[in-house]
Amino acid sequence: MNSHASGTAKRTLIVLLAAFVLPVALAYLFLTQGWYQGGTTNRGQLLDGLSYQTLSVANPAERQWQIITLLPDQCRAACQDRLAAVRQAHIALGREQDRVVPLVYLTEHSDPTLQAQLTEHQLAAAPASPALQAALAGHALVVVDPLGQWVMAYPAVADQPAQIQQGRDLLADLRKLLKLSRIG
Repeated sequence: MNSHASGTAKRTLIVLLAAFVLPVALAYLFLTQGWYQGGTTNRGQLLDGLSYQTLSVANPAERQWQIITLLPDQCRAACQDRLAAVRQAHIALGREQDRVVPLVYLTEHSDPTLQAQLTEHQLAAAPASPALQAALAGHALVVVDPLGQWVMAYPAVADQPAQIQQGRDLLADLRKLLKLSRIG
């Protein structure tokens, strides 16, 4: 009878250890082996370590969120669609649009016919330094926080449906950022 009770006690101890240790061991394996892919809610690419300070460029709209893009030498249909998406996303922010500045950086070779239209479409313009041009070369749109940190980037897309979707993605990300941000 004593051996039966000690066998049951051992079995109970093993079951309890397995119930508490096994999930921790499995979680450790999933995380260390890269088997778990966490869900993300952002639609743009998160940027790390890029800011106006690291580029040695003055922040043209301090204490405000920014959507920045670079106006190319010739602004074809994709470029015009991108500017329209920025404009529409800014308008769609509603009461939060005062916190965000849509900003178009201009080079010395930027399309002169479009430069005049920027103020008409309520897009701010600023001159782009060579360092800023190089940083924006790989991105069509970049979201900048009020402290000057480049937070999120969106790649260049070619066709109009993709531009519309990118505008929706930008708007969704901006709404989340503005909701969570206590600055700007």
